[in-house]
Amino acid sequence: MLTRCPVKCTIIFSVLVCSISLGHSDRLGYYCTSDGNYTSNSIYKKNLDSALANLYSAANASNSGFYNASVGEGSDRVDAFVLCRDDVQPDICRSCVKDSTDMLRKSCPNQKEAFEWYQECMLRYSNNSILNKVVTEPTWRLRGDYVEDGAQFNQNLRDLLDDLKAQAIQRKFATGKTRGPQFKTIYGLVQCTPDLSSIQCSNCLDNAIGYLSTCCSGRIGAQILKPSCRLRFEVVQFYNETTGTDAQPPSRSQLPRPGKLMSFLGIFPD
Repeated sequence: MLTRCPVKCTIIFSVLVCSISLGHSDRLGYYCTSDGNYTSNSIYKKNLDSALANLYSAANASNSGFYNASVGEGSDRVDAFVLCRDDVQPDICRSCVKDSTDMLRKSCPNQKEAFEWYQECMLRYSNNSILNKVVTEPTWRLRGDYVEDGAQFNQNLRDLLDDLKAQAIQRKFATGKTRGPQFKTIYGLVQCTPDLSSIQCSNCLDNAIGYLSTCCSGRIGAQILKPSCRLRFEVVQFYNETTGTDAQPPSRSQLPRPGKLMSFLGIFPD
């Protein structure tokens, strides 16, 4: 199980990147803030339990994929939301909502604000209002090994991400692919929480894309997970084809090379 450390930590694990099964909730990380605590018999705890239960009930009643709840008043008010990826099936979404609401309370047993990311969904709750606001920290990142011809790869990737961002600021979700050096295809996914405006979504994705240059330049794949948005790219397809679109291929290309196993580095926020 991943745990938060007081200093930066690294967890190394391997995944077969050609597997895109979404049959279970795949937890990536979580973060408990230090902005406030509650006790086990407090009103805040009861409101938090109610808010998270409301999220699960809403997921069972609707296939929208984005569910929010607000319970209580004043300092005991809890705001919460959970967002599923648009390309996952409703039953997978509901499973992720259940897993995330169960796990985050155990991982952050008395913190009033917490964040949690899965491959299939993300969960957030707070004692402050959280809707219609862009929040770009904390950041959780996962990254793959270095790739040959990193400069050209980075340019092809940036063109793809810019294209996906242009789509996502309207629909809050986009997937697509483009040709890159040494590989058949670069696949990408970006998502914003649906409560954000187009400008807010653009700002969050700009922040995430900019973060790539400091953490993941020349990498074969990476994920950037933020409270208000997320992005991921790989050299094999990892998303379902429900909403994917193709970006224009770059002007230059090289012969593709077969894919391989990717070692991801899960980096805890500072």
